Amino acid sequence: MSSTGMNGLRMARTSDGWRFFSIGRFVGVLARILRRYWLGAPMIVKQSSMDVCDGMLWTRQRPLLSVVIPCFDDGEFVIDALRSLARQTFQDFEVCIVDDGSSDLRTIRALNRLAKWVGIPLLRQVNAGPGGARNAGIARSRGRYICCLDADDYLAPDYFEKCLLLLEADSGVGLAYSWLQLFGDEQRLCRTENLDIELLRFVNHLGGAAIFRRDDWLAVGGYAERKDCLYEDWDFWIRLATRGIRGRVIPEPLHFYRRHGITRLRQANQRAWEMHSQLRRHHPVFFSDRAWRRELRRRQVSRPVVSPLLNLSRPTQYGSPESGVYLLHLHAGETTPSRDAIESLPSGVSLQVVVEHTARLPAWLVQRADLIYRLPWLLDRRHWSAFVENFWMTRRVVCALRPEGVSNV
Repeated sequence: MSSTGMNGLRMARTSDGWRFFSIGRFVGVLARILRRYWLGAPMIVKQSSMDVCDGMLWTRQRPLLSVVIPCFDDGEFVIDALRSLARQTFQDFEVCIVDDGSSDLRTIRALNRLAKWVGIPLLRQVNAGPGGARNAGIARSRGRYICCLDADDYLAPDYFEKCLLLLEADSGVGLAYSWLQLFGDEQRLCRTENLDIELLRFVNHLGGAAIFRRDDWLAVGGYAERKDCLYEDWDFWIRLATRGIRGRVIPEPLHFYRRHGITRLRQANQRAWEMHSQLRRHHPVFFSDRAWRRELRRRQVSRPVVSPLLNLSRPTQYGSPESGVYLLHLHAGETTPSRDAIESLPSGVSLQVVVEHTARLPAWLVQRADLIYRLPWLLDRRHWSAFVENFWMTRRVVCALRPEGVSNV
């Protein structure tokens, strides 16, 4: 996990945090039990060898990813969102900020400064709501993939890279996102789940900054722009789900979601029954036709790509720390190096860990590592060696750490 992610977790454990965390975990377990009782076990996606396909080479003249930041009177927070983008390990993206009719002078001045000094494209429009702002930004985008990041949120440094690995490695996956770390007025960990069609009828269990394909956005007609639709994210995920698209979650908190004041989501939740009834009216087949949903589930298959790193293999797409990377590669069954060996590393160096298993790592190693790549969460086993080879080619690895010792590169 990134150091940013660890800071987010620490926020959830301040003051009375441990008690709150324990209660939250209990409620989460109870909810999962009730969910299994009412909806059945989560869907298991099958993989057919006939579904293996070639990846589509993306042109180098256009960024692989476009980031759209809708902003309505959130100028005091947008700089945090942009800083998190500057720290991303994957840098092959463009950014567009959409000023959705802000009336706050501080926000207007902040966005003007960003457009003038940083050179970030700024699109201004009459207030159209989050759905209209996102659609306006996406319409001007050039990337294959889209990430809509709220101006008051921010991302861990490895969010883009890990989400794109999921999307590029499996053409059957059309949404990629992570767990949410809530901070601000509310501090807790929200464990989002893989897209489940049955569960999506009752709750929005996906992350708001999920990355999706621009072609799919076009195919479903974009986000709803009705101002009375306060669940525009949920509505959009339903639209994508009706195309048979799968959603995959990275089970670690890489998206930091700020809770503050009277937000649009809080207003929607206060009218939850009305808003849910609205979704049912606009998607009657999705909510009422069980046979149709069963057919959608049947179409959700894994389609592994032969060359998952086809569009992720250029060194210029990645940012590396000035001091270089100290790489620790742990195969299945291997123990970690001694704590003394890790803590004796020079201060300021970036320790990054590639792990080929899902066993728990020592807390002191998680605290020290800047980035941790859990390959079972990201790629099929057959692609692990290709990822490691690509990592060496695209990052400035200056030192390789092994359980038995350290070797310079």
